[in-house]
Amino acid sequence: MKPSRWVAIVAGVAAVVLLFLVLRPGDDEPAPTPSPTETPSPTETPSQSPIPDAVEIEIEVEDGEIAGPGEVEVTQGERVRIVVKADVSDEVHVHGYDLTADVTPLEAAVIVFRADAPGVYEVELESAGLLLLELSVVP
Repeated sequence: MKPSRWVAIVAGVAAVVLLFLVLRPGDDEPAPTPSPTETPSPTETPSQSPIPDAVEIEIEVEDGEIAGPGEVEVTQGERVRIVVKADVSDEVHVHGYDLTADVTPLEAAVIVFRADAPGVYEVELESAGLLLLELSVVP
């Protein structure tokens, strides 16, 4: 093969690599909203501030006593944002959707998801075995 062909091939490969690096999706694109069938990516962190289109549910646990709605009904497809503040360290678990978040006395647990699957789901303070909420998702 002639040297001029090698130069053309190398230049073509370099151009393709350069175009890939310039045109590939960047890290500044918003992360997709997790749904119950998706696992949130490790880079996604739930927002500590309210989400405009989400049903907001706030629960507080102090000395084993629960302050919160107890039962909440949402329409299938709605986004849900659950915030749990507690005076203990534990894991908040949304059963059925298998979503979890850690709560400590210094940091609230925040779980954000789309309620895609109809049914009744328990939200529990896992280690304590404390039922925080029954979430009904209706079609």
